[in-house]
Amino acid sequence: MKARNELLSRGVRTRPPRATRPLVCLMLTVPFALVLTSDKTVVTTQLYPDGTGLRQVSAEADSNIFRKPLDKWTYDVEAGGNWQKRWQEDSVTKSTTTITRNFITGRMERAGDGAAPQIVDVFQKPLSIYTTYTWSEQVNLKYHSDTNPAEAKAGGHYLLYHVIMPGTVTGAAARALTAGGAAQNGRLSGSHATLMLDASASQHTVTVTSRKVRWGYLAIVLYIALFVIYHGGSIVLRRIRSRPKRI
Repeated sequence: MKARNELLSRGVRTRPPRATRPLVCLMLTVPFALVLTSDKTVVTTQLYPDGTGLRQVSAEADSNIFRKPLDKWTYDVEAGGNWQKRWQEDSVTKSTTTITRNFITGRMERAGDGAAPQIVDVFQKPLSIYTTYTWSEQVNLKYHSDTNPAEAKAGGHYLLYHVIMPGTVTGAAARALTAGGAAQNGRLSGSHATLMLDASASQHTVTVTSRKVRWGYLAIVLYIALFVIYHGGSIVLRRIRSRPKRI
């Protein structure tokens, strides 16, 4: 929460906050030119337990060649739905330029065909000790010519897709929405999942799942159990003591 509050405060300083509405559609769209011109393009999405989210798009390239194009193509990234751009960070050295754009959104809700987190908590599964989270969305690569898929395949270009979930990630997979598109499993590490999306396919579906122990719920259950055991034991002892003794 400390890191989240820090990011929020930085956003407020650079642009006044605006009212958020339920997110009706997540359609992340990344220009292929950004993937082509950058040495590394990373999209990082962090989901918080309350359903709000933070998204960061970062690209790195040679300062001498791609500094201006990198700024343009990063600006053209569509974060999707009601993601609101809050602030931008630029880092420039003699050899490398890194541009990072940050977006934030309020609680996301599923509507129609849009994507949003699915949260299964104590209200849906009262007997489970876990709250489960499922993040899914469609990622689009916007081509600028018919030769872009071949260029991506020949050059081995990828979009690095990174997700940070509440709790521990239990699964992550992506599938290219093309004929014969094979599913790939992501690299998992604690609450993080990383997928490499092949830029030779224009559309991908991504699904990441995680679970978090309901410590508060467990504490309440334990308290009730101890309360019942204690008072039940007290009643039994009183009855035993109240029995008349045989003479």
